[in-house]
Amino acid sequence: MYRDKIILTYRQLLETHEELMERIINVGMTGEFAEINEIFREGDTFKFDLEMFRDSKDQNLQLLLGLFDELENVMNTLANVNGITEEELEDESI
Repeated sequence: MYRDKIILTYRQLLETHEELMERIINVGMTGEFAEINEIFREGDTFKFDLEMFRDSKDQNLQLLLGLFDELENVMNTLANVNGITEEELEDESI
């Protein structure tokens, strides 16, 4: 029961992690990187890497990146301390 709750919590953190990454990209591309954003056309694809935002002067972006990094640290620690496996994360019965 306890382990199931830890796994469910980790799954929620994964969703939050993905959403936060999306928010960081959106903030970056509408703020400091707006000129670059204008180059893209509908249907264009681009693989974003958060590293491209690390040198940003935007204080809000830096705060979000700090939160993202802390979230990753917590998730890594939870996974290591509890030995969470990919199989457990994919197990729909939990």
